[in-house]
Amino acid sequence: MNISTLATPYLPELGSVRRGKVRDIYESADGSSLIMIASDRVSCFDVVLGQQVPDKGRVLTGISNFWFQNTSDIVPNHIIACPDPNVVVARKCRPLPVEVIMRGYLCGSLWRAYQKGERNVCGVQLPDGMQENQAFDHPILTPTTKAHEGHDENISAAEIVSQGLVDANVWKHIEELALALFCRGQEIARTRGLELVDTKYEFGVDTQGDLVLIDEIHTPDSSRFWMQEDLDRNIVRFPDKEFLRSWLRTQGWDGSGAAPVLTDEVIAQTAEGYRSLYERITGQALETESVPVQQRLLAHLQSYGTLRGCCAIVLAGSRSDEAHVAKICEGLEAQGIPHRAIYASAHKQPQEVADFMQEINRSIEPTVLIAVAGMSNALGGVLAANVRWPVINCPPFKDQADYMVNIHSSLQMPRDVPAMTVIHPRNAALATAK
Repeated sequence: MNISTLATPYLPELGSVRRGKVRDIYESADGSSLIMIASDRVSCFDVVLGQQVPDKGRVLTGISNFWFQNTSDIVPNHIIACPDPNVVVARKCRPLPVEVIMRGYLCGSLWRAYQKGERNVCGVQLPDGMQENQAFDHPILTPTTKAHEGHDENISAAEIVSQGLVDANVWKHIEELALALFCRGQEIARTRGLELVDTKYEFGVDTQGDLVLIDEIHTPDSSRFWMQEDLDRNIVRFPDKEFLRSWLRTQGWDGSGAAPVLTDEVIAQTAEGYRSLYERITGQALETESVPVQQRLLAHLQSYGTLRGCCAIVLAGSRSDEAHVAKICEGLEAQGIPHRAIYASAHKQPQEVADFMQEINRSIEPTVLIAVAGMSNALGGVLAANVRWPVINCPPFKDQADYMVNIHSSLQMPRDVPAMTVIHPRNAALATAK
């Protein structure tokens, strides 16, 4: 694991994770809030690239938190706390299925569509004769759908309402809020020597039925910024993700096929652009960190009370072993060890086991696996050979005859398959604690 970037960290103590293009999202134990971890992953053209940009996650979180604080008088947001530079604890809201795109200039994908003769975009009529990077008389709103897979699609306000995606009155309110947010963003950005060119907002509805601003706001991932000093010189430099998009286009890639490998120089330039935006917008220096980001993140989540900082996973091959699993879990509970049980057979559900092993190898907190499989125990051996955490076999037996026949499938492991075997469930929990 590269200690200088945060790629796909996993916190098994928090349960299942929902991975977005950039953020990993866990639900709190009571289901009322979300733990959102901003990674250093980078996506372009709806594709997650194979490399990370150092410090990107904490830059996104820091910038977004700045804007949330400076727009909370316009619309409530989902922020509860920020226990770590990469982490937001947020209210759980029902996301509306529309992305709200505000544009102040004719550029990017809109300019490319304009060049092809398109004049009506999302129900907005554009005049002839405009030039690339020309400012609109007033900011325009060009919403898109939220695609679970593939690319988002343009949609008009009338279609949003007619398709029942958002109520007409709610959408009218969203339009007003988006314009106010964009104008506030431009106003503050200009005091920092920046021009907010375009951006994306996402809204949700909380448990009281109120509109809430969610996800992120005015970050270099969701927005395009220009330097103010460039405007008079009629040149454009991109201190945000547009720089990376432009470089990828020069490589002949627009999201189709295999993505080019980012050069060290491109990664460094992208990181520097994000850093410079962070410092301009927030007015704070982005300090160089002395500890790996994984270590820092884990320590802060422990201090906040989100994590104990360790986890035991009981992986059983069959639901018929639930009583045995329950005894192990009772022992783990007595030891104060966070734990959960998963059922998947190495023989019958090999893909599920393979997916589990891939995820558990990403764990950034100390983890122990307890394999529960009796007759022909392949589970413990498969785990021990393929995961980087200790594996303890704790096979269930019906009686002494069952024990005599089947214990050896747990005891006799091939070379370089270091699975330990503990017979008593409580002892398995004690061994895990040690």
